[in-house]
Amino acid sequence: MANNVIGQFKDEIEEAVGEVASDVKDSVGEAIEQGAQSTVGTPLTPQQLQQQQQDNQQKEIDRQKEIARTRNFLQNIDEAQKRVRMENKQKEDQRLQAQQQEEQDKKIEKVQLQQASKTPGKALRADIAESMPELRSGRGKGG
Repeated sequence: MANNVIGQFKDEIEEAVGEVASDVKDSVGEAIEQGAQSTVGTPLTPQQLQQQQQDNQQKEIDRQKEIARTRNFLQNIDEAQKRVRMENKQKEDQRLQAQQQEEQDKKIEKVQLQQASKTPGKALRADIAESMPELRSGRGKGG
């Protein structure tokens, strides 16, 4: 599941980076074109200069917004990855704890079997008590 989430995030990152790179490439191309026009072309009127400045300001605002969106997106990915790692670590810790408990239970059972084989009378009584409901502790017949 974690690989699927990370893969999805990777695809989204690549898409966002591609869009930002495309925007930057377009902006650089326009700047080069405007620079070439200003050196060879006719001078701009004050109204055209003002419009150009407004356009440049709006582009900068849009670029800053895109950077903020990308930053938030990457932070969300980072948080999700940390959450997935923490959940996986908890699951692994629980699995190891259960495995250790199972091994400990097996050791206890082995020791009990060894002790029961040393004292066959007690082992026999325990087996009989387990097989006969009236001899089990707290479950006798009658009242």
